[in-house]
Amino acid sequence: MEKEDYEVFGVSMANIRNKNEKKVIEFMKKLIPQFPEFDYCTICLQDVYALSLNQLTARYTQSGTIVLKKDLADDDFRDVVESAIETVTKNVKHPD
Repeated sequence: MEKEDYEVFGVSMANIRNKNEKKVIEFMKKLIPQFPEFDYCTICLQDVYALSLNQLTARYTQSGTIVLKKDLADDDFRDVVESAIETVTKNVKHPD
């Protein structure tokens, strides 16, 4: 998508991020090597990422945002990412 696709009335929404994205990536890097059957293909990595984020309540922030809720515990991220890895590993769907 082009940067203009993220504009509303001239205001860019492109820098608004889900706070969970970095933590999910952090735990993917830690946990995936513990699963020797995981194949590291692009589709499987993206599936784990998307599945993990879909299991967590989105927490969007922008520069200067007010934080009203406490961040999730690392154990919550670990559980969600580990479950996503197991699900993807058991249900690999590579294109033919």
